[in-house]
Amino acid sequence: MTDLSDSQPTKGNILGGLTTIEEKSLGNLEKIGKTSSYIDAMGPAEAPSKGPGLYFMDSSSAAAECDTLMAAGGYVIHSFPTGQGNVVGNPIVPVIKISGNPRTLRTMSEHIDVDVTGVRTREQTIEEAGDALIKMIIRTANGRNTAAEALGHHEFSMTKLYRSA
Repeated sequence: MTDLSDSQPTKGNILGGLTTIEEKSLGNLEKIGKTSSYIDAMGPAEAPSKGPGLYFMDSSSAAAECDTLMAAGGYVIHSFPTGQGNVVGNPIVPVIKISGNPRTLRTMSEHIDVDVTGVRTREQTIEEAGDALIKMIIRTANGRNTAAEALGHHEFSMTKLYRSA
């Protein structure tokens, strides 16, 4: 068993109110909504194998490590929700940052690609926020640089993978 107490959840997650990495993962499950379901759970850097759909990857909550593992698993664009703000990018896949935190948008707007703060103020519906993200994914797939790319953030993390026998 690995002791993750110094890294999981990250300091930013703790400042945002999380107490455990499990709590963060449950929050991710809640965010997908009641009409979506997972196809499969994958190991770190594992590629999806059961066709199109929503997958869960057992990876780190540390941004650079997570991005690297997802790129190794075949992601072509990473949509990255951030509450406290994060500057991480990736040299292999574009990282689209999404935030609904007004403070983050005030202090780090140059790092955010999709502003969904309107959901909190009821000036934007969840559907409109989703549409904005889809439009940004399409624009990025067609060559638009993400904020991280424009700012030169290309972090990469080497990770030792532990596989059970």
